[in-house]
Amino acid sequence: MPAIVFINRQSQGKRVLRKILLIGYVLILAAIIFLADRKGTRYVLGFVGNIPYGDKLGHFCLMGGFAFFANLVLDARTFRLWKIDNLLLGSAIVVVLVTLEEISQIFVSGRTFDPGDLFFDYLGIFLFGELARWLCRKKKT
Repeated sequence: MPAIVFINRQSQGKRVLRKILLIGYVLILAAIIFLADRKGTRYVLGFVGNIPYGDKLGHFCLMGGFAFFANLVLDARTFRLWKIDNLLLGSAIVVVLVTLEEISQIFVSGRTFDPGDLFFDYLGIFLFGELARWLCRKKKT
């Protein structure tokens, strides 16, 4: 019996840590978006312009990381949409939020809507989401 209690406490600790990591990650993303809306990222992220395709790589990694943590927190929970099974809930939530944020740039002075950014956002969300799914499945076996 004590071994079961220990395992439950350990898994609860992991869940709490995952939630803390997700919240921290979202706060960092919010800060980056806030700075970008006010043209303040050049001081913090100016080096990205020196990396070939740095902006696209940034979108891929940042939004992919968001999907990764969201799916870990949700334990890679899936849902069905029309006839498509096993869609990751965390990835779907991130797709909606990221799409809304990218579209909102149309209305922000100094920002531009870029379908290329959205493509790399989606690519990162898909690949990092699948990585989270794989880790959650591996944990269960």
